[in-house]
Amino acid sequence: MSLLVVATYPVEGGALLKGQVTLESDGSLAVDGSPIPASQGTSALLSAACQAASHLGEPTPHALVAGDIGRGDGTRAVYKHLAETASRVQPAVVVFHYMQPIMALLRHGLDELLDVCPDALLVADAGGMYAAKAAGLAPRFELMTPDVGEIGFLADPQATHPAYVARYLFGGGDFDPAVLARKAYESGGSSRVLLIKGAIDHIVEKGEVAAVVEEPTVPALEAIGGTGDTITGLASALLSAGFDSVDAAVCASRANREAGLAMQATPAMRASDLVSRLPQVLEKNLDRWRNHSSDGAVT
Repeated sequence: MSLLVVATYPVEGGALLKGQVTLESDGSLAVDGSPIPASQGTSALLSAACQAASHLGEPTPHALVAGDIGRGDGTRAVYKHLAETASRVQPAVVVFHYMQPIMALLRHGLDELLDVCPDALLVADAGGMYAAKAAGLAPRFELMTPDVGEIGFLADPQATHPAYVARYLFGGGDFDPAVLARKAYESGGSSRVLLIKGAIDHIVEKGEVAAVVEEPTVPALEAIGGTGDTITGLASALLSAGFDSVDAAVCASRANREAGLAMQATPAMRASDLVSRLPQVLEKNLDRWRNHSSDGAVT
């Protein structure tokens, strides 16, 4: 099966790139042979997905990406080519990641995408997730990967951006991810499965907590940009390889934490340091995790 990642990278006027992703031994990425600039977001997701795919003997992801520094030009270019790319790739899973959250583009893009790939499972994070929730399209998604601030946004039927629910940004006060996940699902602001990223990761299916992952505890990962994106990349690659959605989310959460532990994470490190540890973590643990990842409380 195949994975398609739809995203942007933070370069003004950056070229539209579409094709299969390669991850070199030095950590550099290319899309159909064209280098993609390193960044904390899109490149972290793609790199982690490449490592998971390689471990499982699956094809590396396909990417449809363009440069965008917040003006929406790259986002529009990506949506313009979405249907053609999906028709050619026939992905089992499509990830909407760092893009400007333009609701009209997502509505039109999803309609075109599902015309050519009606059975594709949809994953969203970052701007793709914001647009899906604000446009009322969240229930069409299989998996979303919010952090502790974003789950408050998904749970608020009136909010159109996480900034409007700032009281949840740091997970304090009345923050309860289980309650908020249930509210999000009942109000139509949630995908079927959620992976809520935080000091404790909550995996939620149809509004109910299916598992929690809290060990190993690696606090320094919170300070390293892109380590939330690596979780999304791992989960998406596992999902495209045939993992159950809850299994994919639990295994991604555990792999990310174990890689952080293996690299002895400090705030001075980068997401690429975590990605480099993923092969050994997956080799050692993935089969065992998959067989026990839906048992509820996971440590």
